[in-house]
Amino acid sequence: MTHLRTIRYLWVTGTVLAAFFGTARAQTVGFALSYDEALEPAVQLRDLNAGPTTLDVRLAGGVAGPLEAGAAVRSRTSFGPLGTFSLTGRADVDTAGAFALGVEGAGALAATGLDASLSLSNRNPGAFAPTAAYALGSRPFFTGDGVNAYLALGATQRLGRTLILEATPSLSYLSGTGVGVGFESRLQGRRIVESDNGVALLEASTGPGSGRGFVAGGAEYQLNRRGLPSLTGAVLLGRSEAGIRPGVRASAGGEVGGFSYRAEVSAEPYRRTAPPYRANVAVGTALGPGALGLELGAALKNDFGVPPVLIRSSYAFRF
Repeated sequence: MTHLRTIRYLWVTGTVLAAFFGTARAQTVGFALSYDEALEPAVQLRDLNAGPTTLDVRLAGGVAGPLEAGAAVRSRTSFGPLGTFSLTGRADVDTAGAFALGVEGAGALAATGLDASLSLSNRNPGAFAPTAAYALGSRPFFTGDGVNAYLALGATQRLGRTLILEATPSLSYLSGTGVGVGFESRLQGRRIVESDNGVALLEASTGPGSGRGFVAGGAEYQLNRRGLPSLTGAVLLGRSEAGIRPGVRASAGGEVGGFSYRAEVSAEPYRRTAPPYRANVAVGTALGPGALGLELGAALKNDFGVPPVLIRSSYAFRF
């Protein structure tokens, strides 16, 4: 009965918030139900247009754990010939004292694309957005219960008609443990076979923490053919404290029979900044006035506390 009361409370709360923010031209309201080690209902209002900014509001939890609340603000500013600059800020908290704060920015300076992100938290990815713990592109994970900070600066430079270089140095900090330095680079060759791309990869990290360093390099192939799913596969070789190990990453996405889908899988036993074995699958389809979604996540053999299995269903509609 407690579960039903909490779900009913969040549903009513979402309806009231939607009505309240209607004057701010609310665009999308969504409801979700997640299960990893406990049941977590959530309600979210997205794309609330308030002047030059867009606001997202989220309320979740309260069944077997703390109640969570979060908000995100996005803005875009045009500087004419210099391009457009986008900025996103996010804050999440719960009644047990967990928090995650973050800001991201992206823009361009002449022919160089620039981006930056800064986060401060006492929880790992997935604490406030369950599926983020299983995504291949999540920020680094930390061991321990201290406050962690992460700063990344990225640049993208076109070296020729078909050659693009991306480089992202990063700095991480975990209280009581120390500082770590990371670096990622991607050298992309476009249209190496018809519309397919090839990428040379390099990644390295020193932690923070003893035994958290690794270095890896490899190659990625991106299949981009009309009428076929979007497919990406990468083969890597990495070295960590455990020795030299091979690794693979793959992703697929597309639409079939009225359903959209996305799948990612990673097996990187040398990786020390995220669960080395993880996968996620998302399927969505139109239903009535909105869209129904189902997401599955899996993470094996990790010491970051990421649950081995996640199941999340969601429904969102515009008004």
